[in-house]
Order: sequence, then structure tokens, then C-alpha cells
Amino acid sequence: MKPNFETMSKAELRAYAIAHQNDKEAFEALVDRLTAQSSSETYTASMSPEEIQSIVVEKLGKDFQENRIIPPNLQEAETLLASLFEEVKTWEGTLAGGTKLDVGGTAIDRLRQTQVCFGNPRDSLILLTEETFQEVGVELSHIVRQQMRDGYNFYYMTVSVDLRPQPGARFRQLCCELDFSPKGKNEPIVHAIFPKSQWRTVMNLETGMNLGLNENLDWSIGLDTSNTAVLQNIPGNLKANVASKSKLKALVAIPNYDYNAGRFDIVAQGEGNSTCYWYIQEPDLLKLTTVQFAIVFKVPQNIKSIGLRGTVWAEPSMNWLTAEIRDVFSELADRFQNLLRRKDEVASQFSRGDAEKWTLRLPQATANL
Repeated sequence: MKPNFETMSKAELRAYAIAHQNDKEAFEALVDRLTAQSSSETYTASMSPEEIQSIVVEKLGKDFQENRIIPPNLQEAETLLASLFEEVKTWEGTLAGGTKLDVGGTAIDRLRQTQVCFGNPRDSLILLTEETFQEVGVELSHIVRQQMRDGYNFYYMTVSVDLRPQPGARFRQLCCELDFSPKGKNEPIVHAIFPKSQWRTVMNLETGMNLGLNENLDWSIGLDTSNTAVLQNIPGNLKANVASKSKLKALVAIPNYDYNAGRFDIVAQGEGNSTCYWYIQEPDLLKLTTVQFAIVFKVPQNIKSIGLRGTVWAEPSMNWLTAEIRDVFSELADRFQNLLRRKDEVASQFSRGDAEKWTLRLPQATANL
């Protein structure tokens, strides 16, 4: 029996149409969904699979590309901070009659010493199979089962980011981009990511939580609380995916996931693409020591390894930085004065971050003897 296309999300319908390219009904439903706000384009069900893929990628990728955050050049940021440090140190030393670091030089030095680095994504790379879910009594949805049987492997992975800010350094936001390869017909496709803005209300409850996967390979959360009032405050659109930790055990619990971020704003995007990103504004960012980004992705079953390029960066609070160097601001070179006056607009140019590339050997299912 075919799934109900009306109840599918855009990402689910896209995945089904690609996996069942001879299903004209699914294709027509996808085109209707993609062109709901545009009547100027016409498509036919006689298009080739390559044309279908091109249309889907173009439509779903448009919003992603428009909103994508461009990573800074971290080497250029290092050079810029070093130059600013030398100039501030020189002018502060001139005004103070010595060489000891003053307020501004100390602030920039602590910013430069702050470290932001990736953990190893291989540590929690897990193959997701029907059997995995059957063992805990969870029946996968029709569309997920069909894709697994028609040639896709699904994987869960956690990418951790370690934050080591120096005392006194202040940051306004943390950004992370993950780009999977190869590109083209064999490219990995991001199925689900976490955290996302829709979960902000739950994560702001400041209670312990576990993260799990449900029958749609989407997220469910178990809350560590005996206070039923907490569950009652969950928004209606999320209640179906939120339960107590004891009930979450019926799902596939994601190991070692913890996100005690407090109150934050977040932009996350990338589902249905081979690149995903998070953009987190956190007033208490310095309280975090490790941030975990969770991804479910799929690849054709013939693919045994993939590439992953990660870039993460923390942008400093420009109000804090300019306040720390105010005593020598007027003495700085014009290029620094003009740049610093632009405040948060140029914060990424003073970022601290990390860029890594990995080749990930994908776990394979063990053949039954």
C-alpha cells in the first residue's frame, strides 16, 4: 500500500520520489508541493529521472543557498587579530610608558588564545537498520523501510565541538557547517539534524533530556522530570515527540547526547541537502564546554566511505571588544577604526574556529549466516 503523500513532509516526499522514480503519482505530488507558490512553471510526468532530480535539487536548494552562512577564512581571521594585537599593544605601551599588556592588549590576547575545535565524528557513527528498531519494538514507517530495501543505508552521527574560551573573552554566537561528499548521484543526503529552532522551547526548559529516533528517523526527546507541568507546557506541535525518559526507552536512544545550552536562538538548515549548518546565538555561550550536533543521513548502499568537511567558528562580541580597546581606539590605523565601527557585521572576521576534513568508512550490516 502506498504512503499518504498529503501527510508527508517535503523532505520525505522528495526522498520517496527519488527512490521511486517510476511512480508518477509521487512525482506529481512532489511537483505540486514544490510549485504551490509559483504558477509560472510547468512540468510533466514524462521527465527523465535526471530531470526530476535536477528540479528537486533546484527547488529545495534555493532557500538553503539564500540563507546559508558563509564560513570565514580562519587563517585571515588569525592574521587580522595578530595585527590588531600588535597595534593595540604598541599604543597602550606608548601611553603607559612601558611594555606590559594593558586592558585592550589583554582582551585581544585572550581572544586569540581561545580554542574552538572539533571532536572525532567517527566516535558515534552508527548504521541504522530495521533490525535495530525491531529489537526495541519500534516499527519503521513505510517510506523509511522502503528506502532501506530499495538501496539506501541510513546512519546516525554526532559531531561534537569543544569550546575553550579564555577568562574574560566574550562571544556572541557559534556557527558550524558540515559538508558531505562525494557530490552528484552518490552524494550523502541529510535526513534530519538536531538541534533545530522548533525544539528551542523544549531545550529552554533547563531540565535533563535524552535524544532518540522514532519510526520516521526523526527526533524524539525524553525529559528528566517528574513534574507533569513541564510536559503540559510543551507546544502542541511537539507533544507527540516528547515524553518522559522512561517512555523514551521504547525508542532508539541516541548515546551520550547532552545539550545544556540554556536559553538560545538557533537557525539550522540542510535537510534534503548534502550540506547542513547551525547558527547559535547564546547569551551564556561561555558556559558551554561541548556542543553536540546530531545528524541522520543516507547514502546509496554501494557507497562504503564518504568525505566530510567541517568548519566551526565562534564570533566575539564586538561591543565587548571595542569597549576593551576604547582608550587607544582613536590611535589605531584607519582600516581598524573603519572595520571595528561596523560591529557585529564584521564579527566573523575576528572569529576563533577550526576547519577539518575526514574520510569516514561507513559501518556495514553483518550478513546473516
